[in-house]
Amino acid sequence: MITASVRVVGGIVVSTLLLAPSAWAQAISGSVTDNTGGILPGVTVTAASPVLIEQQRVVITDSSGLYTIVDLRPGAYTVTFSLPGFSTVIREGIELTTGFTANIDGVLAVGGIEETITVTGATPIVDVQNVRRQQVITQELLEALPISTKHVNNLVTLTPGFTGLADVGGRYSSQVGGTYHGKFGTKVSMDGMVVENSNGNSSYQINAAVIEEMVLQTSGISAETNADGPALNVIPKEGGNNFTVDLAGFFANDSMEGDNLTPELQERGVREANKTLKLFDESVSIGGPIVRDRVWFFLTGRSWGFSRKISGVYWNQSTYPGAPPTGQPRFLTPPGAERKVVNFVPYVDREDDRYSGRLEWYDSYLGRVTWQATDRQKFNLMIDRQEGCNCGSTVASSMQEYQNGYRFDPNTLFQLNYTNALTSRLLLEAGGTFANSQWNTFFMPGVERDHVYIRDFGTGVRYGASSFFRGDPNNTDRHSQRFSVSYVTGSHNFKTGVQVEELIADTYHRQNGNVHYSFRNGVPFSLTQWATPYIERSRIMPDLGIYAQDQWVMDRLTLNLGVRFDWLRGHVPAQDQPEPPHEGAWPGDPRTNPWFPPGTRVFDRVDNVPNWKDISPRLGMAYDVFGDGRTALKASLGRYVGKMGTFMTQLNNPITTSVNNASRAWNDANGNYVPDCDLGNFGANGECGPIANSNFGKNNPLATQWDPELLNGANGRRDYNWDMSLELQQEVRDGFSVTAGLYQNTGGYYEQRFSKTRVTDNLAVTPEDHDPFCITAPQDQRLPGGGGNEICGFYDIKPEKFGQVDDYRTLREPYGDDVRLNQFLGLTFDARLQNGIRFGGGFDSGRSIEDRCFVVDSPQEMLHCRVETPWSAQTQLKLNGVIPLPYDVNFSATYQNLSGEAVLGNYAASNAEVRDSLGRDLAGGNSSVTVPLFAPDTLFLDRIARLDIRVSKIIRTDRFRIQINLDAYNALNASHIRSVAQFYGSRFLEPNTIMDARLIEVGGSISF
Repeated sequence: MITASVRVVGGIVVSTLLLAPSAWAQAISGSVTDNTGGILPGVTVTAASPVLIEQQRVVITDSSGLYTIVDLRPGAYTVTFSLPGFSTVIREGIELTTGFTANIDGVLAVGGIEETITVTGATPIVDVQNVRRQQVITQELLEALPISTKHVNNLVTLTPGFTGLADVGGRYSSQVGGTYHGKFGTKVSMDGMVVENSNGNSSYQINAAVIEEMVLQTSGISAETNADGPALNVIPKEGGNNFTVDLAGFFANDSMEGDNLTPELQERGVREANKTLKLFDESVSIGGPIVRDRVWFFLTGRSWGFSRKISGVYWNQSTYPGAPPTGQPRFLTPPGAERKVVNFVPYVDREDDRYSGRLEWYDSYLGRVTWQATDRQKFNLMIDRQEGCNCGSTVASSMQEYQNGYRFDPNTLFQLNYTNALTSRLLLEAGGTFANSQWNTFFMPGVERDHVYIRDFGTGVRYGASSFFRGDPNNTDRHSQRFSVSYVTGSHNFKTGVQVEELIADTYHRQNGNVHYSFRNGVPFSLTQWATPYIERSRIMPDLGIYAQDQWVMDRLTLNLGVRFDWLRGHVPAQDQPEPPHEGAWPGDPRTNPWFPPGTRVFDRVDNVPNWKDISPRLGMAYDVFGDGRTALKASLGRYVGKMGTFMTQLNNPITTSVNNASRAWNDANGNYVPDCDLGNFGANGECGPIANSNFGKNNPLATQWDPELLNGANGRRDYNWDMSLELQQEVRDGFSVTAGLYQNTGGYYEQRFSKTRVTDNLAVTPEDHDPFCITAPQDQRLPGGGGNEICGFYDIKPEKFGQVDDYRTLREPYGDDVRLNQFLGLTFDARLQNGIRFGGGFDSGRSIEDRCFVVDSPQEMLHCRVETPWSAQTQLKLNGVIPLPYDVNFSATYQNLSGEAVLGNYAASNAEVRDSLGRDLAGGNSSVTVPLFAPDTLFLDRIARLDIRVSKIIRTDRFRIQINLDAYNALNASHIRSVAQFYGSRFLEPNTIMDARLIEVGGSISF
């Protein structure tokens, strides 16, 4: 029955061209009475604005004298109330922002038909109907604040409760970093439709020149969205009835950056700081009418990029002087290499010199057309083509050759929207988005195909080559279609709709030399063999959501009632491995593995991986406490399913479930850094111990079996989150509101990677197959208590059970409870004063608990099984403000004070340190075992504070508006430590990265 209904819905969706739902839509709502307080049904209410291509929207008040006008664009509005026999009332100066419902009441007096009363009042800033918590950044604020590149992480900078710190100077990031109140997985949309790739990442780079507004919803999210974490939406610009041209950009280089390397940091091992070489952003936008009030266009081109020197990165000067014999896997840079600032040499495409001289860059060419086909029907079409290169992602404590780089080849976004206002009360919306994403990794300079990835667990340094490569293909496409129907009266705003997405992932995997090495302080102790290359293909068809909700106004009480049905079904296409080389594959790239005889690996199609169905209620209440629209009490409770890409399907791909990698001990007795053994012999031989998994490389024995009950079923299989909030919002004075809130949720997993709904049980072993041992922590003042204490609770597999793996992933319930609890409180404010002063921000703090105190395989799982992140580690203050000064000069600033990073403190304990307590050597011939020296979330870095400021000068003429900006990022030149070496060894707690020094940027815009 479900399949049949989906086909029907799919037919409707495809035939109607589909548009985004109005989860982010703006509205104007209120009541109309006469001057005695009597309700007035039948009043004509008109909302007019130049931002509407049709110029105005008209509704009629219902029998209760109530009205609601939905599907409005952000901008300035005039609302007119008219009824024969009464005076006409006009309310001017209403500023409507994204996702906000402005409460505008009308009072009409008996009067002549020619009588008109015009009222200019403050724009409402308290939404007394919606319960969602959101942060809105308008175009005005984007132009005023020192936030440089208008990327999505600006919302992290300005939203109290969001962890993470954007780079000094606003270097671009497509991802919304950090968490909000413990919830991971921000969903990123444009014009209400998801633009993330099929892995759930935002590889599509939102063009800053097209941003009209950005809004981030963090709690109380309606049934129109399935995101369990925050949900971000970007409202793009449209053209208008007047031709406009905008030129914008900024620039900074090494001569505009300070020096914040202090003697204290030098004593801790920091030799040099990061250095900006060049940072730029340039765009041109043109918009206007093709046909006035009928067809508008908007075109923009943008180019952005930067290059920099990276501190904490190791640089190879030459290959290892005692290079291994020809034909053996090689690695760059011997142990003990000098660490210094690296001036990255970007990837160079010999056929295109644009790839030279920029470490990271992207270019975007975007076009958008708005067509008012009839008085009631509207179309929007947007196409964006992007080319870009992350020509060397920077990872501290790593050699230059380890860094990852990837290119967009290219990425494209296609969106089509359609709305049809059948009547003043009935609205149809439909649309589709096609986000095509192709990004391929490549070698850093000096790296060749037989260079091996190495991780030194003693120093924390990684080098030799990247730990993974993804070649062509690496498609991660997402296609979305949506359809909704709204029936709006004054007292009810009912909406129902369907959202369908198809996710496609085709990824080519390879490892250099099909081997990784593990060292400890320059001495090899193990290696990992890989059964690459292979191509992994996964599909989600469909990711379906069907929802219904009603916003029911009863005097001063508004109920937000909704329910959502989600259906996620994945499959793996039939696959042949290895696939033959194809156009675009790396030249000379072998499609075979040296340890397995050539042959064809054929995999049949796999269905229902997974097949999940969830029903999630969403309940909310907003109460206008005094009936004047200035004080609102809000409460919400909702269930939200975990954010999903193709990850679960990839885990069930028979290529992935095969044992594609396995470790083995390595005793480099002769010190030549070459594993002198037959790697094709998986038993102990020469310098190599036995392979840790006897199924390695075999033709699809399952590395992990999946419980059918886990992969198929209703509520409880897919990760989910219960989210609750209670808020009191008060407009203290015109334009100034304060919100106090209590928030609680049960999130804390990250895009299904750390699940609270399932466990992995190795059926080949039991808890009794492990022997306990203790270690004595090193004596070191850098450790809590100075070290030297005995630590117990560790377990090692019995030698006779070593290498026996029969993993089974199943539901968590029979084993025990997995508790994730996040409790937060916040106090925020927003001021838009009549003298042009704006300020906002607030205080936020909370605690998080993860309690997973049950044993599946090893009793060691009980060690630190309950982790509580304290209030002090999640307390933050964020402020922003704009102050107009004489002579058209503006001063603005943002300030952030955040908790420092948690330190882990893992330690590679040697076999000698373990033997006496364990009563034997470590199983499998292992020379060391990694153990934690202290509990998680007990040691933190110092707090981080940053102040950014901007001074702007505005010049106006009859045709031109010119804004000149001078920005100072990290204006106080702070040098807070952002990350340290976390693995205990010689570099433990040595800073990896510090905050970049003060950076001066010049920029501005010209509009005419």
